[in-house]
Amino acid sequence: MVGLAGCLGETEYTVTDVRVDEASGPVGLAVDVAEPDAVVEHPASLEFTVSNPLDSPVRVRNTGIWPLGLLELVPSLDAEEAGGTILWTSRYEESQYVDAESRRSYGTESTPLVRTLDPGETAGETYEVHGDDLYETGTRYVRGKFEPPLLEYATEGEGWESFLPEVRVTVEEKGPL
Repeated sequence: MVGLAGCLGETEYTVTDVRVDEASGPVGLAVDVAEPDAVVEHPASLEFTVSNPLDSPVRVRNTGIWPLGLLELVPSLDAEEAGGTILWTSRYEESQYVDAESRRSYGTESTPLVRTLDPGETAGETYEVHGDDLYETGTRYVRGKFEPPLLEYATEGEGWESFLPEVRVTVEEKGPL
């Protein structure tokens, strides 16, 4: 006897690699795979951690949720068109600045959320990659959903700068059930 945990024909995916290229600026970013498999039973999950390696405070600004806002996976760094895969967190539904009805219906206010990262401090968020939102395998890039930067930062006496490291996520097919 064989038991099936999901729908026949549903493709399952796995996150096989995540790489973050260093970006210039006073903010660090690490991305770790917390759960690699985007399967019928559960999504894959990626843990994003923003850090301040400086000896002075850094202000971090975004919209929607702090520190990283709404994120998506896009097929190319040059992708300007719609069609990315939303990286989901339940904080979207909890935030007064995000209008999130579902993973396919959401928006954000343009209200800037600004907080300070003290020297050595980190802040993070875990985002989910749902298999039924994926349509292709290969390398994808993390970008802000409505604006490409992941966040903006400012040090004392300086203006706001975009933080846009290259974050590559490799997704492979596990196969249909």
